[in-house]
Amino acid sequence: MAAPTKTQILFAWSGHDPQNRPVQGEVAAPNISMARAMLNHQGIRLTNLQVRRKKRKGRISSKELALFTRQLATMLHAGVPLLQSFELVIRSTPNPHLVSLLERLHSDIEAGTSLNTAFRKHPDHFNPLYCSLVAAGEVAGILDEMMDKLAQTLEKNAALQSKVRSALMYPAAVVTVAVAVVLVILMAVAPVFQDVFASFGAALPLPTQWVIAVSQGLTRSAWLVVPLSLMVTFAWRRGWLSHPSHQQRMDRWKLRLPLIGPMIQAAVVARWTQTLSALLSAGIPLVEALGPVAAACDHSVYAQASETMREQVAQGSSLNETMALTGLFPSVVVQMCAIGEETGSIDNMLARAGGLLENEVHDQLAGLSSLIEPIIIVVLGILVGGILVALYLPIFKLGQVF
Repeated sequence: MAAPTKTQILFAWSGHDPQNRPVQGEVAAPNISMARAMLNHQGIRLTNLQVRRKKRKGRISSKELALFTRQLATMLHAGVPLLQSFELVIRSTPNPHLVSLLERLHSDIEAGTSLNTAFRKHPDHFNPLYCSLVAAGEVAGILDEMMDKLAQTLEKNAALQSKVRSALMYPAAVVTVAVAVVLVILMAVAPVFQDVFASFGAALPLPTQWVIAVSQGLTRSAWLVVPLSLMVTFAWRRGWLSHPSHQQRMDRWKLRLPLIGPMIQAAVVARWTQTLSALLSAGIPLVEALGPVAAACDHSVYAQASETMREQVAQGSSLNETMALTGLFPSVVVQMCAIGEETGSIDNMLARAGGLLENEVHDQLAGLSSLIEPIIIVVLGILVGGILVALYLPIFKLGQVF
């Protein structure tokens, strides 16, 4: 069934076919009358027809997508027909959202649609890099090899993302627990001390007054602060951050951050070089390959730079010259690219450059993880300890008086 246009509405229906068998499905039409007429023309006796409720898009992780690609590549390499390969993958997939996606792909391919065209119908899951490599494999008759290259690229990206999450998981957990402890102290413990201090009738030390003021502010405005923070965060992500210029400004700011900025740059450039290497090794011309690379690098600054580089390369400039002009690529990557262009092995040199940057990211992650943990512990220790000392300071002074 063709995808509905912007002016069409998707209706869910159930009824009986001309053989009086119960059937159900979906139909796209401008209005409910047209949908009813279309189904009646097919001999369907309707029992229910209503607008299909929009469902939230199912989450399919990058790791699951990489596993699907690897399974499909393995089956195609073993000589299993494409449709049968999809059927086998569907049976072994536990994620119902991925199963639904694969079933739609299977239906399109069974109807005569090419594999890359079927993938292009789902841009949320299959980016231009994915579709370009599949298209190149179909044209050259080496779909199994292209799927294997694609699986390797996705697996490397998933492994890198997993290592970044693992490195940040412990500091994030420590910060979360510490913030919860501070809030409990300020909102539950500090008010008890405040009642005790009120009975003293003496002036409180300045640090204690600060802590009590913060506690009173949180207690009185907690019901407003939490929903307001959620609303501001939602508006920032969906409104301000969704604008391309704002997203690019944020990405540029991230690249300038100390410690984290160089790590982000190395990770993005590693993904960029490996993606371009995979496209070039598939036989895609450089000018055409830079388009999918711009969409697949997942960074607005490098995406814009890739589009600019594509225009310059189309006008006759060399890749390494355009890379150097952007100022976004490490000199070692530019030099390795220049060597690759001179020797005619640019895809191999880009792959090696990506491997070097991956190792650099791993080293930076290990160093950052070992550095950030003691810093967080010291800062949180000072914060929690300072609050407790401020609360007990009046009691210490009373002890000196008596």
